[in-house]
Amino acid sequence: MGWLYYLLEANLYLILFYGFYRLFLHRETFYGLNRYYLIFSSILAFTLPFFQLGFLKKDIIANYNGLTHIQDAPPLFSAANVCLSVYIIICLVLSLKIFWGLRHIKRLMRNAKRRKENGITLIEINHSKMAFSFFNLLFIDPEMNQKDTVLKHEMVHIKQKHSIDILFFELIQISSWFNPVTYFIKNDIKLVHEYLADEATTCKDIAKYEYALFLIQNSYGNQEVTLSSQFFNSSLLKNRISMLNQKKSAKWARLKLLFILPLTGFMLCLSTMAFTKDYATIQFGQKKESLTIVFQDTTKKKADKKRLPPPPPKEPNQSKSKKVKEITINEAPITVDHKKEARRLPPPPPVEPGSLKSKKSSPPKVDQIRFAPPIVKKDKKNLPVPPPPPLVEPKTKKSGGK
Repeated sequence: MGWLYYLLEANLYLILFYGFYRLFLHRETFYGLNRYYLIFSSILAFTLPFFQLGFLKKDIIANYNGLTHIQDAPPLFSAANVCLSVYIIICLVLSLKIFWGLRHIKRLMRNAKRRKENGITLIEINHSKMAFSFFNLLFIDPEMNQKDTVLKHEMVHIKQKHSIDILFFELIQISSWFNPVTYFIKNDIKLVHEYLADEATTCKDIAKYEYALFLIQNSYGNQEVTLSSQFFNSSLLKNRISMLNQKKSAKWARLKLLFILPLTGFMLCLSTMAFTKDYATIQFGQKKESLTIVFQDTTKKKADKKRLPPPPPKEPNQSKSKKVKEITINEAPITVDHKKEARRLPPPPPVEPGSLKSKKSSPPKVDQIRFAPPIVKKDKKNLPVPPPPPLVEPKTKKSGGK
C-alpha cells in the first residue's frame, strides 16, 4: 500500500499549494508568474514526499537475533488489490479520453486545407466558426470576422507552448482523479493562458472594450475541443472580460510569492514527522540518534532451558565474603560484621606521655608477659584440634664439676 500513501501525501501538498494560490495570487495581474507557480508547485507537490529533514527524523533500527518470520502470501481479493484494480481502471478510462481528443484533432485535419507559415501549420476549417491551437497547429475558419485579431491571439498560445501545460495537467488529473482540486487547477491554468493571450492581443492594435464585445458576439454555439487553447470558450468568458478591466497589480504584490518558502518548509516537516515511508527518500541535514529494537527468538531459548540439567547445589562454606567472618561458639556458626562491632566498642582511655617514655626506656619483665591462649582450629568436620604440646626448655649444667 506504499503507492496509496504516496498519492495521498502528494495530493495533500497539492491542495495546500492550490489553496495558497486561491488566497493570494489568482486575482493578481502578473499572469506569467501565476502560470509558473501553478506548474512548479504541482511538480513540487509530487516530489516532496521523497524528501525528509534528517535532524527531525529518529530512525528505528530493528535487529533480528534468530527471529524467523514467514510471511504468508496475500489473498487475491485483499483490500489493497481491490483498491489498486479500481484505481488502474479509472486511470485507463481517463487516458482513453485523451486519445479520443487526439483522434478528434486528427479527423479535423483529414479533409482540411493546410499551409505552413513560419513553422506553423495553418489549417482552414470551413463553416465551423472555430479557432484553436494545438502545439504548432492552428485551426481557424477562413470566413471568420476579425481574423487577424484571432490569429494574434492564437499565436501567443503557440509561441508560449501552452499546449504542453494542458497535457501536463491532464496527466495529473489522470493520476489523481480522486482529488477534485486537479479539476480546478486545470481550469485555472487555461484561464491564465487566456489572460496572457488577451493581454498580448489588446496591447497595441485593438481596444479592450472592442475586444470584449467581439468575444461576447462569437462565444456562443461553438464546439469545444479538449486538449486545445480555444479562442471562443464560453465557460471562461466572464473571467476573461473581468480581468481585461482589472487594475494592474503593484510590483510589491510579487513579494507574496515569498510566503511559499515557509509553506514548503512546513510540508517538509510533515513529510518527515507525520508520514511513515516504505520507499526511498533523500535526507537533508544530520540525523537524530537511532533507536535500536532487538527482536529475539524467545521460544527457542525456552526449549533449550528445558533440555539443560539443573545446576549443582552450592556448599555454604564456599562463600567468598571478605567483610564478614564466621566464629563458632559451641559448634554453632555466628557471623560477625567487624565494621558494626568497631562502631559499638568504646574509645580507648587516654595514655599519659610519661608512661610512654618509661615503657620505651625499660624492657618488659618476664612476669609481666602474658601469653595468648592457643587458637583452636577446626577441621572440615567441625571437630576441635588438640593444642600443640608445650615447649620444654633444656636444663643448664650446674657449675662445680658435676
